[in-house]
Amino acid sequence: MKPDARKLLTGIVALSIGCFAFLAPQNATALNGSDFQPGNIISDDAFYDSNAMTEQEIQQFLDSNLPSCSNSNCLNIVRTDTYDRAADRNICTNYVGANGELTSTIIFKVQKACGISAKVIIVTLQKEQGLITNTGPSDGKLQRAMGYGCPDTTGGTCDAKYWGLYNQIYQAAWQFKRYSTPTPWGSYQPGIRNIQYKPGTSCGTLEVNIENNATAALYNYTPYVPNAAALANLGGPGDSCSSYGNRNFWAFYNNWFGDTHVIIPQNVTVDRIGGSDRYDVAIGISQKNFPATASVVYIATGSNFPDALSAAPAAALQKAPLLLTPSDSLPAKVKSEIQRLAPTTIVVVGGPASVSDNVYAQLSTLAPNIRREGGPDRYAVAESIIRNAFTAGSQTVYLATGATFPDALSASAAAGSIKAPVLLVDGQLTGVSPELVSLITSLGAKHIIIAGGPASVTPELESGLAAVSGVEDVKRVSGSDRFIVSGQINRDAFETATRVYVAAGFTYPDALSGAAVAGAQSAPLYVIPGPCVPSYVLQDIKNFGATEMTLLGGPASVSPSVERFAQCR
Repeated sequence: MKPDARKLLTGIVALSIGCFAFLAPQNATALNGSDFQPGNIISDDAFYDSNAMTEQEIQQFLDSNLPSCSNSNCLNIVRTDTYDRAADRNICTNYVGANGELTSTIIFKVQKACGISAKVIIVTLQKEQGLITNTGPSDGKLQRAMGYGCPDTTGGTCDAKYWGLYNQIYQAAWQFKRYSTPTPWGSYQPGIRNIQYKPGTSCGTLEVNIENNATAALYNYTPYVPNAAALANLGGPGDSCSSYGNRNFWAFYNNWFGDTHVIIPQNVTVDRIGGSDRYDVAIGISQKNFPATASVVYIATGSNFPDALSAAPAAALQKAPLLLTPSDSLPAKVKSEIQRLAPTTIVVVGGPASVSDNVYAQLSTLAPNIRREGGPDRYAVAESIIRNAFTAGSQTVYLATGATFPDALSASAAAGSIKAPVLLVDGQLTGVSPELVSLITSLGAKHIIIAGGPASVTPELESGLAAVSGVEDVKRVSGSDRFIVSGQINRDAFETATRVYVAAGFTYPDALSGAAVAGAQSAPLYVIPGPCVPSYVLQDIKNFGATEMTLLGGPASVSPSVERFAQCR
């Protein structure tokens, strides 16, 4: 029997072609219709995310799209009386009603009760009735808000028993969830299905391999696939065989919330090591990872990054914490942490311009042994650290520019995981200096991994490294920006990881101490944009089998949205 997606088992028809066929999505030009995947319109992770948005975030989103209003029906201000609903089998949990609830509250509570993302609800409100951007919606539009009970076969006439903003939001979310319950329900389920381009016409069908429950739910709700003409003009009409509901859903979601193929790692515990400043963060990292004592402690200035970058792999090798201090004073809290650790050796990284003689003298009273790893510049400091820490040599070495920090940060964790150093170089050099040749040779290095693209480390320097005696291969791990480079470095270095660390990629302090600990734990460290996590990082977390993610830095550095795996656009 040919499936008829318009007839549900209960006899209720709750489908829509998308009443607003020609609604132009915001920034539609940023999308390309060729990217639409008919078998995977949205991922299950994105669709069934009960933590997608907080109530405050929903309200802020509604406010941002409705800066003015000509009546009291605008979604950001309208209030609706809701009523109690009991839990319904394994579909939705109970809903506790209240008088005069804001729409943001209703959306949030339905998100929690039914496990349907608030983003999905918001986008459906827009693609059905245009309510997210309507500055003066009629009562009728609110009554039909989600198009639930308004089948295309009746020309959009709605069943009155499903009227009402609250009723529509809840019933539509219930329906979305119902399609994915363990007992298959609805005419479309994952697998190969023939889907009409438009109802009631001779426009034909497209054979679609529906890949997940979320996409199946969308086709059950709106059982039509956009044709080439509709996808060629995302902000307007296609041709006489075009339908727009699922196209508009995809386009609105992408332009408002980013990629519909969002990934949300499951069973991953998220914690944060923050503090009032960079010194607090370093202390917090030390306290979490060195609850007892440490025989060696590294100290570097928190005012600049090169010295600490050089020290991180060395500290990882020696299972030592890396603490930060201002150049000209030793904070009492840093001194207290060193006393707690009770080291036998303190390694001060950098010359007196980085860590003053006065601070050095104070540190000398906190351990039996102390030494300074100094030099005339950051490259000499790095060389001194490596020669003293990696006395057994290393067949693999990482190399990164010392002019900026992001590439070396991720490289430090990757290098630390295999007990390898990171050589900081002037990446604009077109030849290998005698000092660098001497260092590579003394380490017995056979494999060199360059972190960063040609703008960071020149191709000429890369060629020169390949000619160094004993070097068997030189590999460059690069990308179009610091975040992609970070991801590439970690994917190249790690196959599995129990924990991943993430830090803001535009500021360095919080991640400096974290790089040492990540390396010691054989854990990748990703630099990310502060408010979000790139999709490839989320995929790596799943692929590595990680069960823990640690954020380095406070909310001003790494947004609370990252705790919920907010994906970058």
